[in-house]
Amino acid sequence: MAVGFEFATGWDIYKLKDGVNPVHGTAINDQWISANTTNYPKAAVVRGGLGWSMTVDGTEIEWVVKEVEENEAGAIQLTQVMNDLTRFVGMLNKRNMQSFLTAADFPIGTFRAPNDRFIIHIKQDMRMKPIEAITQVTGGIRLARVRKLWRLLADPNSHFAKVIFGGEGGGAQGYAGLLKPIILDHTNMRDPNWPDHVPSAKMRGLLTMIMTYLRRGYSPAQQGVGAVKYLFLLMSRTSFGALFKDLPQEEQVHYGGDEGKAQWVEYVCKHLMSRMSNMPATGVDPDGMVVERKITDRGNLATAPVTLPITRKAWLAEMVEGNDLLSAAAHPLGGDDNDLWADSNPELGHRLRGLAGLGDKMDTVMYGGRENKAAIIEFRARQAALEYSLWPGYAAAMHSFITEINEGERHGVIDLAPLA
Repeated sequence: MAVGFEFATGWDIYKLKDGVNPVHGTAINDQWISANTTNYPKAAVVRGGLGWSMTVDGTEIEWVVKEVEENEAGAIQLTQVMNDLTRFVGMLNKRNMQSFLTAADFPIGTFRAPNDRFIIHIKQDMRMKPIEAITQVTGGIRLARVRKLWRLLADPNSHFAKVIFGGEGGGAQGYAGLLKPIILDHTNMRDPNWPDHVPSAKMRGLLTMIMTYLRRGYSPAQQGVGAVKYLFLLMSRTSFGALFKDLPQEEQVHYGGDEGKAQWVEYVCKHLMSRMSNMPATGVDPDGMVVERKITDRGNLATAPVTLPITRKAWLAEMVEGNDLLSAAAHPLGGDDNDLWADSNPELGHRLRGLAGLGDKMDTVMYGGRENKAAIIEFRARQAALEYSLWPGYAAAMHSFITEINEGERHGVIDLAPLA
């Protein structure tokens, strides 16, 4: 089991063209940047540290903290990593009054060739202010604990929901309501075509994740969305095919084969989706798309917005076979249908980037004295900007929280500790 973090700062960084060495007093604006710099490739690493990396997302500096194990040793390691990271960020922060920074502004050896040919642009509204970041956490969650996690996020009064949704318009009050209708009572989750079966805790967790995806993709009016991953406040980095294979053997076998897959599709689309408030009494059409929204590539398309042809029926049926059609891996770029799957910005790659991006990889967590698998989930909702001095406390609180979700008492009361 591992927990990792990303901190997106808002400070921009570019590669300097050969021969360009700006001196202080140079007016840095969009025109100067366009003429004298190039962009870094996505996820480029400019500098590494003790368990952390200074990377580039678009043009923005993003600090990535490598995953640490979900145990006491991991907590100690995370403290060391975060202290080292914030010491380095603090050094940058001392220079926040300047309009730009190059390697010449730091002690010799801070940045080594060829990673010393950069310019950091500090926009006017960020100068003379402590460095802040939009934080993001990724961690492994046991399927049997997914519903407990979802219930906390659906409670606008929980501290966890307030932090996770802190940067979204409406905050926890607005966004918790998106998840609450999805969390059916456990007594309301049975398959009428398998009446004597009580769904396992793992199955209820997987179904809750599936219903979350289907609800977020549901849009009879086919409203637009900039990118597929923007829809998912909680995004599985593990493929849904691998998650299905983590169910108890009895449930895997029952829904296997052509008849079983047809029953699985009916169970989800017709029965479970119809039990959700504000959804049709007949559920959703299995032949409708998982993502009914039109993909706009953030308004950058010269052509009409795109519909991705992945039906609910196909997604659910392939899931039983251990596959995930809602992933870049299932639709490789470079074929005759490249224009359908490739983002109009070639630096971003696939329109399904991120979803099931780790393939069948799952985390491992100890529970009840045994190893248990865990879905790797990225918490994508926009959190409130956090000053860099608070990052260590945030990371420690999140690590402790995710540990407790997985390893604590099944019915125990839990919430994220207040940030120091």
